[in-house]
Amino acid sequence: MSQHDRHYRQLFRDPALIRALIEHILPPAWSRLVDPLTLEAIPTDHVGSRMHARNGDFLWRVRRVDRQDTLYLLILMEHQSRPDRLMPVRFLGYTGLAFETLARLKLIRPGQPLPVVLPIVLYSGLKRWNVPLGVGDLQDAVPQELQAYQPRMRYVLLDEGALIEQDRVGADNLAGVLFHLEHNQGLEHAARLLQTVYRLTQGPEFEELRRAFGSWARHVLLPRAWPKHAPLPATDDLKEIITMTTVHHSRDWTLKYRQEGWQEGKQEGREEGRMLLLRRQLIHRFGPLSLEAEQRLKQAAATQLEAWSLNIFTAQTLDDVWNGGPEQR
Repeated sequence: MSQHDRHYRQLFRDPALIRALIEHILPPAWSRLVDPLTLEAIPTDHVGSRMHARNGDFLWRVRRVDRQDTLYLLILMEHQSRPDRLMPVRFLGYTGLAFETLARLKLIRPGQPLPVVLPIVLYSGLKRWNVPLGVGDLQDAVPQELQAYQPRMRYVLLDEGALIEQDRVGADNLAGVLFHLEHNQGLEHAARLLQTVYRLTQGPEFEELRRAFGSWARHVLLPRAWPKHAPLPATDDLKEIITMTTVHHSRDWTLKYRQEGWQEGKQEGREEGRMLLLRRQLIHRFGPLSLEAEQRLKQAAATQLEAWSLNIFTAQTLDDVWNGGPEQR
């Protein structure tokens, strides 16, 4: 398991974060079906005869309010640099293993109907998730006589970057602020978001989650962007990390962050990766782009993208980005 996955998993072991996911990220009509205060984690050491243990998924049960029954949330973490076209097929296997786990733990009695499972993919990559969400969308045309015998599986996609671009997730709750941290716009922005985390995790009941956020920030968030000339924090204490992040200039952070995104973008084309990352920075800084601005980005050469990426540090308006910043005019 990677460093990122290990620390991300620590965060999503806490019911407060899952509660925020239900209350603030999932559609309201769905969240009203359950009582988030009844959340309970279920072990997910899924091991099949020909399958490896799954360390990146979570199984939570929560009581439904529409009936005396339980809903299970199967959450799969995806930190790949690109979407996975076969994700619906993978979820078929994971859901089957989840049912086996529930039966092994005697949470499904003999003769009892199988519980409802809601499969969720949390995706934090830069490239937008643009592959089918259902098994049926992947299959060839099925004769009508055989349709009843085909597998059916769809999953809920939470593409963090897309949700942020579309302004559909706020940074005023634990799940939303984590998404914004994953797609932060610089050291100062990250420091403000970490301050929000600290404010939302006051109280002894949040001590473990606050420590998990500090550990994730230290081992995952900061190393990929921390200024080379400065030592990394040697503590998991969130308050100390916030103090350290506020003393470094945002230019160093943003330059390194952009380079990280460009490295990831090489897999889909260096130029497209640069353009997509700059586009996201512009949207976060200045709001939705006009059609003219979108075309300007798509037609720009690599050297022009590089210049605009530097201009964004000091620009006060979008015109400053295009023209070199207010101090150059």
